[in-house]
Amino acid sequence: MSPLTMYSPLEDKSENGFQSSEDHESLLSGSVKSYRKPTPRTLIWIPMLMLPIISAFLIGFGVWIGSHWFTNTNAVCLAHVQNYSPIQKEVDNSYHIVKYNGSFLHENLFRKPAGPEVDAAWDSLGVNYRSIAVPRSEAPKSGLKPSQVQINPKYGGGFPANVEGLHHLHCLNLVRQSLYYNIDYYRAEGKGAFVNEDMIVRHHVSHCLDIIRQQLMCTVDTGMLGQVWWDKSFPKAFVDFNTEHKCKNFDAVRQWAEERQLPEKVPDDFLKPPQSEEEVYEEIP
Repeated sequence: MSPLTMYSPLEDKSENGFQSSEDHESLLSGSVKSYRKPTPRTLIWIPMLMLPIISAFLIGFGVWIGSHWFTNTNAVCLAHVQNYSPIQKEVDNSYHIVKYNGSFLHENLFRKPAGPEVDAAWDSLGVNYRSIAVPRSEAPKSGLKPSQVQINPKYGGGFPANVEGLHHLHCLNLVRQSLYYNIDYYRAEGKGAFVNEDMIVRHHVSHCLDIIRQQLMCTVDTGMLGQVWWDKSFPKAFVDFNTEHKCKNFDAVRQWAEERQLPEKVPDDFLKPPQSEEEVYEEIP
């Protein structure tokens, strides 16, 4: 026999650890039967069953997000545009529509010439309220520093502070009092800012004027002032200052400050003395 006939690729070698081609095909065919891929029809019911579940979840999540977002819109707005204060969590922060009284010729009480009735109207806005005490726990969030004036711990501690919005109104009132047709009345009264000499009054008025300028620039109103026709016999255009605005609840803020005023008269040691020379300025800032 030729050496070439001693081995053939088709020879059965199962006795030597090899399987025949028939056995191999049998294993493969069995394997295919055991792990048959699902048909497309089998897969269709899975997304159909999951779709209602996913939809319900998304709707529920959307409702939850929406309710929380719209509930806290005012808080989000306040946190975005102004510094924190305890007022934000203790009073009504909702906004409401207010129509300005922008009449040019018809004066309301706040515009009348100086007198007791007009002064009472401005006083009702809280323009002369005393300081309130901000608790030490609220001080850092409110922008109050440890080096600033504090109340003696034996009188409750905290920081004496004023609501800025009421200070703005105080300043506007002082500018009103200083108008050329009002100032003689208030000089003669000699009360409030007018107990001081003219030089101090002038600095006080110019300080207030500039505070109002900066506040108006900081919160610049981008609303539009339209115009109206007046005079039926010969119509003329005039600016309509009676515009609508979204406003905070001023009365709630004013009441909050009124109820928390520090006593009118306090002991001589009511304020905690400065703890170091670094806490004392060389001059009035």
